[in-house]
Amino acid sequence: MKALIFKFIDATIGAALCWSVGRLRHLLRLDPAVPPDPAAQPVRRVLVIRPGGLGDMVLLLPMLRVLRERLPAAAVDVVCERRNAAVLRLSGLADRIWCYDSAPLALLFGLRCARYDVALDSEQFHHISALMALLSRAPVRIGFKINPGRNPLYTHLITYELDGWEAAQFMGLLAPLGIKDVVPVVEGSLRLDSSIATPAPGYGQDARATLGKRIVIHAGATTRYKRWDRARWADLVGQLAAPNNGPIILVGGPSDRAAAAWIAERAGVPVENMAGRLTLKETATVLAGAALFVGGDSGLAHLAVALDASTVILFGPSDSRKWGAPGPRHAIVRCDLACAPCAIFGYHKLCHSIACMDGITVEQVTSVSRSVLLRMSSASRALKAR
Repeated sequence: MKALIFKFIDATIGAALCWSVGRLRHLLRLDPAVPPDPAAQPVRRVLVIRPGGLGDMVLLLPMLRVLRERLPAAAVDVVCERRNAAVLRLSGLADRIWCYDSAPLALLFGLRCARYDVALDSEQFHHISALMALLSRAPVRIGFKINPGRNPLYTHLITYELDGWEAAQFMGLLAPLGIKDVVPVVEGSLRLDSSIATPAPGYGQDARATLGKRIVIHAGATTRYKRWDRARWADLVGQLAAPNNGPIILVGGPSDRAAAAWIAERAGVPVENMAGRLTLKETATVLAGAALFVGGDSGLAHLAVALDASTVILFGPSDSRKWGAPGPRHAIVRCDLACAPCAIFGYHKLCHSIACMDGITVEQVTSVSRSVLLRMSSASRALKAR
C-alpha cells in the first residue's frame, strides 16, 4: 500500500512539479547553454540518489565502488529508502546516508546546505528523485534519458536500455565523469566484516561445519505476481534434502513468516526456519558463501549474488536479462510466454492466472538446482586438486 501511495504521489504531484519547474528554469535561463564538464574540474562532494528496494541497491554497489576508487578524495552521500539503507551500511561505500522516507525535512535541509558538485540520479523513471537532484544545487546533475517530464532538470542525460542489465545501466551514469567502459561485477561485491561474518542465531552445534554446504531458500516475494505456490516450495525442499548436503534454511522478512512456517511443516524433512527472525546482517551471514540460494526475483536473491553464493532464481513477470545474474554459478528458471516479461518500472500487466509463475514446475527447479550444486562441487574439487 505504501508503494502504491508513493507511485500515485509521484505520478501526479511529482510529474506536475517536474514539468512546471523545468519550464520555469527554461524561461528564466537558469541553466547554462553548455553544461559544465565534470571531468575537467575537481569533484569534492557527490550525491547519489537511489530510491527503490534492496535489489536496486545491491546492483548499484559496483557503481558506488568504482566511484569511490576513481574519486578517492570525494565525499559520497546517498539518498535512499529505509528498506535499502541496511545493505548500503553493510557495504561501507557511503559517507552519509539520507533516508527520505524517515527524515524528509532533514533531507531537504541537508540537500540545500551540502553544496554538492555532482548529483547522480539512478532512479529509472519516477519524478521526485529528479527534484531531489535539483534541490542539491549541484551544477552537474546526471540522470537517465527516459522520462521527458523530468529530463529538463538534469544537465547530462544518459541513455537507458529497457532490456539492458541493470548494474550496467547504473555504471553508465559515470560516463560524464570520464569513467567509461567499466564492466560491473555484482558477484562477490559485498564482503562482510569479520565481526559479523559469523553464524546467525538458531543454528545447531554443528553449524560451523556445515555452514558452507547449506541451501538457503526464500519463498517470499514483494508482489503476488512474483510468488510461486507455497506447496511447490515445500515439495522442492523435500527434493533438495540429501545426506551429503548441509541444512536447508528458510529466510525472509516478517511478511514471509507464515508461509515459511507452513512450508517447513509440510516439507517432511528437517528445515531451519529463520524467516522473520533475523536482521539483514544476520540474513547476510546465512547467505554468505552458501552452497546454493533458491528464490524468486527479489532483493535477497541479489544480495545472495553479492555475497558470493550460487543461485537459482525463478523469474515470472520481470525480465531476467535485466535483473538476472550472469555467470556459470547462477541459473534462471522461467516459463517462456508471449506475454512475459510484462513488468517495467515496478508496474505489472493485470493478470488473474499469473501463468508465468504457475508454469514453473518443481521438477524444473529441482533439476536446475541439482545441476548448479553438481557443477560447483566439481569446480571446487578441481580447484583443490591443483
